[in-house]
Order: sequence, then C-alpha cells, then structure tokens
Amino acid sequence: MSRLVIPVTSFFYIVMLGFMSALPPFGIDVGLPAIPNMQAELNVTLAQATQTLTLFLVGFAFGPVLFGPLSDHYGRKPILLFGVALFSLAALGCAVAPSIEILFVLRVIQGIGAGAAASLPAAIVRDVFRGEMALNRQSYVAMVNAVTPLIAPLVGAAIISFGDWRSIYEALTVVGAILFMSVWLGYQETAPRVQTENTVLRSALWSYRQVLSNRNYLIATGLFSATFGIMFSYISSSSSVFMNLFGASATTFGCLFALTAMGEILGAACNARLAPRFGAERLLCVAVLGCFMASVTLLALALLGVQSIALCATLVVVSNFCAGVIMPTATHHALKDLGNVAGSAAALQRSLQMVFGAIAAAAVGLVGENSLISMACVMTMFAIITLVLLALSMKTQSRSSSVAPAYPAK
Repeated sequence: MSRLVIPVTSFFYIVMLGFMSALPPFGIDVGLPAIPNMQAELNVTLAQATQTLTLFLVGFAFGPVLFGPLSDHYGRKPILLFGVALFSLAALGCAVAPSIEILFVLRVIQGIGAGAAASLPAAIVRDVFRGEMALNRQSYVAMVNAVTPLIAPLVGAAIISFGDWRSIYEALTVVGAILFMSVWLGYQETAPRVQTENTVLRSALWSYRQVLSNRNYLIATGLFSATFGIMFSYISSSSSVFMNLFGASATTFGCLFALTAMGEILGAACNARLAPRFGAERLLCVAVLGCFMASVTLLALALLGVQSIALCATLVVVSNFCAGVIMPTATHHALKDLGNVAGSAAALQRSLQMVFGAIAAAAVGLVGENSLISMACVMTMFAIITLVLLALSMKTQSRSSSVAPAYPAK
C-alpha cells in the first residue's frame, strides 16, 4: 500500500490537490450544457432548472465551515474521503432522481460534499510546505483550479452529445470515485497531531476563535475574497455584456470566456515562477494596483459610452491575470501562522469566498440596467476594497517589523 502513496514533491500530488479544490466549479460548470435537456425531460421552468446550480452553491458554502474544524480534530484524510464519497453518492442519486424536488435536495448534499473536500487542499499545502515553496505550490493548485472553468463546459457538451443530462451526473459519480481512490491510496495524512480532550464542538469553537483573532488572517482572507468578488462581478454578467450588449454569438462568447479565464491561469503560473525572483510582496502590490487600474479604466470607458468588445476583453484578461497573482499569495499569507488550525482557516476562507461572490452577483443586478456599467462599477468597488486591505496589510507588517527585538551582532 505504501508504494502507492504519491510523494508530496510529485507533480501528481499537486494535480490531485488541484482537482480536489476544483470540485465545486467542475460540479457546476459541467452541468451548464445539460440545463435545457433537464428542463425538457422533467417538465420544469428554466428558473427551476438553474436552481440546481444555486442550491449546489448553498451546500458548498456550508460544507467548509462544518468540516474544516473536523479536519483539524480528526485529520485531513477522513474528511477528504467523506467529502468525496458524499459528492459521488449524491451525484449517483441525481442521475436517477425522478423529480426536480429530489434533485434539489441531492444537489445541496453534493455541494456539502464538494465543500468538505475542496476546502482542504490549501490546508494540506500549509501542512507540508513552508516559505516560498508553500507559495509556489499554492500558485500551482490555483492554476489547476482555474483550468476547470475552461474544460468543464466542453466536457459537459461532449457528454450531452452521447447521452442526456443524467449522463452528466453519472460522469460526476465516476470522477468522485476516481478522486476517492486517489486520496485513499495516494494521500498520507499531513495534519499535525494535536492531543486534546475537548469535544468536537468545543474544538471547533476554539479553532474559529484562533482564526478570527488573527489580524493577518482577516486581512489576507478579505483580500482573497474581495479579489474573487472582482472576478465574479465579471463572471455573473459576462453573458449579458458580450451576448446581449455586444451581440456576440454563443460560440464567440465561449471563446471570449475561455480567453479571459486564461488570464487567471497565466497569473498563477507567473506568480509561481516570479515570486522567488522578485519577491511575493512586490508582485502582490503590483497585482492589486493592476486590478484596480483595469477596473477603473473599464468603468471610465463604459461611462463614456465606448463599447469595444476587444477593449473590454483585454481589460478583463488583465484583471484576471492580476487576480491569479493575488489569490494564491493571499491564501499563503492567511494560513502561514495558523498551522494548528489550518483546516478551519482554509475552510472559512472558501466559505467567505462564496459569500463575496454572491454579494458581487447581487450588486451587479442592483446597480443599473446597463450591464457593462454595472459590471465595471462593482469590479471597481471590490478593487478599492483590495487597495484598502493591501494598505492595512503593509501597515501591519511595518508595525510588526518595528517592534521586532534587535539582537547584538556577534
């Protein structure tokens, strides 16, 4: 059995963690092409069919908060196995669901399983690696995660061409089973051993108290979540902007969405390569400023009435590239001082990520009727938040360095 354990330095170890982290977006995006088929077979409205996506997100938002502290108490492996198994079994149930109501319940359960598993890769990286190597690995996990929105709809479309919407969930069952076997055979427990006589509930409360009292964690997680808010402002309104406002076809929109998603992938890859050379803090500052400038420029063009699909796509690519730099660095900063409660810290971060995403999507709908102005306005709002949090982070680091004890030179 020990021969099958994947070495932590292996490329396959990062791929395994990346796919685990990508379970939620894969579980959503792979089903997008199946919505019309599901709507027709179950004889439901489009709004009811799309609620299967929303309810999956609801489950995902709760999953990390529930199971993050359990991973600190019992270890990462049993929670990973439970989460992937729940995801896979719920997918199997979705494949045979006789009604939309049962499908709703199963999608919530599937989201909980995805959340339990997807919240832990960041904690596992924190368990195993330190310093620049930890940042490097967080960047590569983020890069694998960012690839998912590119391939998932294509995979879903390919499955639909040979089957129906139930085939999507059968495929998710197989994906879950493969991940389950990968974790069972290839992952060796990495959580630090903590001897405690506390109950699970008391341990969970203690863990979250430790996390929420850490100023560095709060700032870094706020930076991570606000950056995701910038991205989700675009994601939630992209089809309206490109197809309704600019008149792009479905095929053109798919190509544009893939192009903009590539920005995050390239940003994460560059962060992994360039952080050791130029310094993670310097790259973080440049990326936050880049996100802000791209968002403000997009807003200015929208307010001036400039409707250029090329300019819009270019600025979104720049913003997503900067987000690909910011998010793994912010994750690294958030978890670096919380090794004993890294599972709880990483879980809470993933939940807050979804909360900020939901706020961004709601804000875009409330700002105004012009989808481009609404998108750019909300992107700018979150970009301003990232600037404020970056300033707080730099102030905190400056204060910490100024009170550090000085040792006489030997």
